[in-house]
Amino acid sequence: MTKMKYIYVTALWLFLCLGSATTQANESSLTLKNQQGELFELNQIIGKKPVYLKFWATWCKPCMEQMPHFQHAYEQYGESVDTIAINIDLNDDPSAVEAVKKRFNLTMPIMTDDTAKVAKHYEFRGTPFHVLLDKTGRVIFQGHDADKALDNTLRLLSHDGVVEKPRLLDKESQKVALTLTIPDKGLKAVLYTATWCDWYLADTRPKMAKNCIAAQEQINALTAQGIDTEARVSQLWTDEAAVAEYVEKFKVLHPLYIDHGNDLFISNEVSQVPTLLLYKDAKVIQRVTDFSSPINMLKQ
Repeated sequence: MTKMKYIYVTALWLFLCLGSATTQANESSLTLKNQQGELFELNQIIGKKPVYLKFWATWCKPCMEQMPHFQHAYEQYGESVDTIAINIDLNDDPSAVEAVKKRFNLTMPIMTDDTAKVAKHYEFRGTPFHVLLDKTGRVIFQGHDADKALDNTLRLLSHDGVVEKPRLLDKESQKVALTLTIPDKGLKAVLYTATWCDWYLADTRPKMAKNCIAAQEQINALTAQGIDTEARVSQLWTDEAAVAEYVEKFKVLHPLYIDHGNDLFISNEVSQVPTLLLYKDAKVIQRVTDFSSPINMLKQ
C-alpha cells in the first residue's frame, strides 16, 4: 500500500461511521475570508437552508480529483443548498487557489479558513473533508469521499432540507493534545511540522518538502547542542503509527507529539509547516520558516 493510500484510508477510518448522534453547530463567532479579503460570518447562512462546506488544499491530490464532482454538485444543488469551498490555508496562497479555480472552472464561493477555527469547529482532520448541515443548522454529514453517501445526502437535503439519519465522525476517536510547557527561564525551541510534508509534497511542492527535511535536521542539531526542544505535528492524516515511522526515518532526538485538535497550531497562528518558534525566558524571540541556513540558539 502506498503512503498516500495509507494516510487516506487511515483518515477514513478515523472519520466515518454511521451514528444517531448529531452535532449542533454554533457559528456565531466563526468567520471565513473571501478572495477579496473580506470577512464572511457563517451565521449569515446557517439555519436558513442546507449548507455544504468542503475543506480542501491546492496541494491535496484527492481534492483535485474531486473538484469536477464538487462543481457538478454545486451546479445541481446550488439553488437549494448554500455551498462554500473552504481552503484550509496551510502551505497555500491566494495565487494557487485562483489557479485551481480557473483550472476546474469553479463557480461556487471560495473562501479561506485563515484562523483554522472553522475547521476545528467541524472536527476536521484531513482534506478533502465534506460537511453538510440541514436547514436547522444541525451537522448531519461528515466524510472524505465524493461518493454515493454524499450524493444521496445532498439529494435529500435539496428536497426537504432535513435528513433522518446523520452520518457523522466517530467522536470516540478524538484525543486531547498534551500541554506545551515553556520554561520561565532559558531557551526552548518548538517545531511545528507534519509527518507527511517531506514526501507528500515532494512532487507538488518540492521546495516545501526539502524545507521540511531541513527543519527536522536542524532541530535534531539543536537538541544535540543541549537546547530544550520538542516538536508538535499536525493532526492532519496522522496517527501514532505515522509518528513512529517519522521518528525512525529522521532519527528524532527530541519529544514529538501529535497536536490533537490542532489547538497549538491555531493559538500560535501556524499556517505553514515547518515553523520553528524560538523562546527565551518564556517569550518568542524568533519565528523561523526558512531552514536553508543553520540556526544557533546558543548566541541568543
